[in-house]
Amino acid sequence: MTRIKAQGRNPRSTSDSQQERDPIMGKGVIQDLIRSLKGSATLDAARLSRAAAELRPLFPGMPEPETGGPDPMHQLLHMIDVCLPGWTIQLTGKASEPDGHWRCSLRETRGSDEVEIIGQGSGRVVELALLEAFLHVGELKAPN
Repeated sequence: MTRIKAQGRNPRSTSDSQQERDPIMGKGVIQDLIRSLKGSATLDAARLSRAAAELRPLFPGMPEPETGGPDPMHQLLHMIDVCLPGWTIQLTGKASEPDGHWRCSLRETRGSDEVEIIGQGSGRVVELALLEAFLHVGELKAPN
């Protein structure tokens, strides 16, 4: 009996193995993460890292959060800048209020009036509102 070794494209290419390591989660995982933000007072490095890990399969170019690096707000803005280039960030709230009521929207605009995707969030601090809006964009992109 003769054995023939198959040659050609490896069925487990780099992109296939990347998907095995970072499977695309469903909307439910993102919704759970959004619910966990409600009532939080701050965005800590651990929560930002978890959000980045859950969203990375949807946004493969997302930078890894740095432990002990810049504060989470700067890292979150950098993630959004890399993952959603050209998008508009709109923040509303009163900076004079402690534990304020911030709202954020992320918009992808194509032309003057055409809005493709909108992510909206709210929180006691700006970074929580921004993260929730980013998670909602991920939720729209995620499979069921």
